[in-house]
Amino acid sequence: MNLAANTVQAASNVRADVKEQVTEGVTTLGQFNDFLLNYAPDIIAAIIIFIIGRYIAGFIKKVAIRMMTHANYDHTVITFVSQIIYYALMAIVLLSALNKLGIPTNSFLAAFGAFGLAVGLALQGNLSNFASGLLILIFKPFRAGDWIAVGGVEGSVKGIQMLNTAITTKDNKTVFIPNSTITTSQVSNSSYQTERYITFLFDIGYNNDHHKAIDLLKQIFKEEPRVLNADDLEIGIKEFGDNSVRIAAYPKVAKADYLPVFYDVMSKVKDTFDANGIDIPYPQRVVYIQKPDESES
Repeated sequence: MNLAANTVQAASNVRADVKEQVTEGVTTLGQFNDFLLNYAPDIIAAIIIFIIGRYIAGFIKKVAIRMMTHANYDHTVITFVSQIIYYALMAIVLLSALNKLGIPTNSFLAAFGAFGLAVGLALQGNLSNFASGLLILIFKPFRAGDWIAVGGVEGSVKGIQMLNTAITTKDNKTVFIPNSTITTSQVSNSSYQTERYITFLFDIGYNNDHHKAIDLLKQIFKEEPRVLNADDLEIGIKEFGDNSVRIAAYPKVAKADYLPVFYDVMSKVKDTFDANGIDIPYPQRVVYIQKPDESES
């Protein structure tokens, strides 16, 4: 009797356990179904937002690269700026996807803001140079290869970098000038125009015939084939100096001929003035020595 009773009790316990497991399984399945019904649309929407947003960010990055390449920007600048654009857009996409899932993003935004503020305070000088570099790239007051003068430095622009601009001087030194210094200083670009005027100043003595000197200068410029405005050259007396009469002339040449014409003309003027008796005066001082009156002694 006891054996039968125990068997019946065990069977009853097994049935109870199976029923409980089945009930728990049904409950879990129901909860899962409820979860899918409640959250599946948001999950799917978040995934779609991420996929589409990533595609749009990549497309905008390619467009930015194409535009900067067409504008002849430096390769380093193109890579750096395009990466910044891409990751900034991806951050917006990620925050939008998280927000769609119901995850609060205010804490993320606050953390990013605090981090950005700390970085900005620590690197404010570099950020100023970076922003100035972007302004140079956008407005393009000069490009790589241009001959410029800024901050007492004159030379050829070797490259425009994120924080500074490299300039190669006449004696083959490379000078790195902070971009913020360039945007707040006067920049002289000698390569901006295809043609340039050379400013010549020739001093002759007061005892020389300035008409003859001007005629000789006109003849020199007419014989120089690289001068583009020899027929209507602007030339005349600019001022009367302490020791000389100063004659100014403004020949126009192609920018590539600027220095060769300058050196050649200066040499020809010296030879011509010497051959025609035109003095090139040097600074002089006249000292009068007055003897003391001996009658008073």
